[in-house]
Amino acid sequence: MPFIGLVGCGNLGSAILDRWIENGVDPSLLRVVDNHPEKVAKHNFKVSSLSELEGVDVLVIAVKPWNVLEMLAQVNLDPDTVIVSMAAGIGIKNIAATLQNPQQPICRVMPNIGVRVGAGVLALAFNDFAIAEHRQNVKDILKPLGKTLELKEKDFDAVTALAGSGPAFISIFFESLIMGGIAGGLSAENSRTLALETVEATLRLCAAGVSFQEIQFSVSSPAGTTIAGLEALERSGFRGHIIECLRLASNRAAELGRESV
Repeated sequence: MPFIGLVGCGNLGSAILDRWIENGVDPSLLRVVDNHPEKVAKHNFKVSSLSELEGVDVLVIAVKPWNVLEMLAQVNLDPDTVIVSMAAGIGIKNIAATLQNPQQPICRVMPNIGVRVGAGVLALAFNDFAIAEHRQNVKDILKPLGKTLELKEKDFDAVTALAGSGPAFISIFFESLIMGGIAGGLSAENSRTLALETVEATLRLCAAGVSFQEIQFSVSSPAGTTIAGLEALERSGFRGHIIECLRLASNRAAELGRESV
């Protein structure tokens, strides 16, 4: 495991640190920096200073976007240290412009809330100076957080909308299923169980290679209950609303990126 520096122990940083600890990362290979030592102490770690980050193999930045560039300006990094930024809206070029070394390896990461339970999906984009060893080190330290997907940085606004904001949109759908069950006479507890188990079963079918269309047709009897419900969704413009929701979220991600420059 590479020598890791983590700057920021808020919600995201704490979730990352928890996953590392739970997965047996050697504490001696970790340096955690935060302005609030008590946050780090909750994880049985002593807070480190920025100067102690010199020599780390990977520097993970999990602070608020508006603090990223200011923080980087205060750190002297080894030329071989790969910077991993998880700040929304801060592009690789913005980060590189702040550094003394124009050839510093940089990776931009877009995580989602699933990292809390090791089930996140993390989009990665590297600059041209990140060689195979750098890329592998980054993927190794992110493995306890979930699945990684290497993409072009230009795709990150769409990633932010789908993977970053997506859990909020999906939770509304889940909640609506539960409320629908209650409206049909089920108890809240039974409705929640049925909704979540049904969603889990559907996801497992998809993972097994069953297409969305096959799932729909397999439970749609002629003039039956499912087709009546699907008809109602189509009349309400359900698909279009979801697409528009993601489009607006993606556009907003792009705006935040421009505002942070």
